[in-house]
Amino acid sequence: MAALATLRIEADLARLKDVRDFVREAAPGLGADQASIDDLVQAVDEWVTNVIVHGYRGAAGPIEVSVGRGAGEIEVRVRDEAPAFDPDTAPAFDRTVPLEQRPFGKMGIHLIRELSDRFERAPAPDGGNDVTICIDCPTPSHPGGSA
Repeated sequence: MAALATLRIEADLARLKDVRDFVREAAPGLGADQASIDDLVQAVDEWVTNVIVHGYRGAAGPIEVSVGRGAGEIEVRVRDEAPAFDPDTAPAFDRTVPLEQRPFGKMGIHLIRELSDRFERAPAPDGGNDVTICIDCPTPSHPGGSA
């Protein structure tokens, strides 16, 4: 992915609005429709919230969010230096449990997977996590009909 823009923040829940605004402002220029942008913003917000709350556990730490285009998709990469966490190890969300019996939270990873077309995590080279959240989005057409 060639990053269009990058935002760097400190791990602080007060900065989530900045992350949402950043993704919301960058995605339309990459050809995304409003419904896809809304899904992408929510998925990225869920992941960054998890990094702040569960990764850094209230401690200071950097988070870098980059937005760009991949082949047929809009890609958001989130990098942090929190302890490594593999989302594939999170307990599966059980839709059969009645709402009043569900524990608070525990839906973030499930929601990210539902809202995105691709969600991958790799350990960052210097420690931490390197997460990619993507939505499918055809390459915008250019004048003259070529893509």
